[in-house]
Amino acid sequence: MENVRPNVLIVDDDVQALETMSLYLAGISEVFTATGGRQAIEVVQQQHMDVILLDVDMPGMNGFKTLEQFRKLKECINVPVVLVTGKRDKDTVMNSVVLGVDGYLAKPVDKETLRQKVMEVFEEKSSRENRKTILAIDDDMSYLKIIDSYLHDDYNVIIINSAKLALNYLIKNTPDLILLDYQMPLYNGANVMNMIQRNLEGSQIPVIILSGVLDREALQECYACKPAACLVKPVSKEVLIETIESSLNG
Repeated sequence: MENVRPNVLIVDDDVQALETMSLYLAGISEVFTATGGRQAIEVVQQQHMDVILLDVDMPGMNGFKTLEQFRKLKECINVPVVLVTGKRDKDTVMNSVVLGVDGYLAKPVDKETLRQKVMEVFEEKSSRENRKTILAIDDDMSYLKIIDSYLHDDYNVIIINSAKLALNYLIKNTPDLILLDYQMPLYNGANVMNMIQRNLEGSQIPVIILSGVLDREALQECYACKPAACLVKPVSKEVLIETIESSLNG
């Protein structure tokens, strides 16, 4: 990784903080800046980013709201985000954990700590590029977090809590396997599978259906779409991983 310079976006409404962090990172990365959430969204839609440094306390659209918008964009759905904030309260730290950020730095950040964190996150991202990618679709974000905790050590896990957003993601991305909730608003699992399978590439992706209820009618509807497997929630880590490995191996 010695000669690879990651693209880093720094988002902060404090111009002095932007300038300082930019200077700190200039020697090891290509630096882009944004003074607010809306400008940051425009930047990530125009330029590929490897790491995002995101201030929490910004006017209009704070860091948490900005992060939520990032995760709705196909260009940014899996880009690692490190929160940089002057706040050290328990709620801020807990929100960071819940939203699944890749790091947390308290202001003022010293040069070596910032550089080390950026390269650590970037190298971890690069090491995941040879892993299989699992797309998990479920309207229950808390359950998606459980799935992510089961799988993130062995797979690249993309979590999306909307069938519509998932279908948008699949337009330009082809995961190795899909975990699909059967009971979602607007579209159930069978509807989503039908839409995925209309695409030639999508028709080759193994799909595992997850559902809190798998009665006879639901099973008939699911199996008509030929999923790789159907599992009843809650599913154990061991059973899920075993089913995924079996499905990936055909």
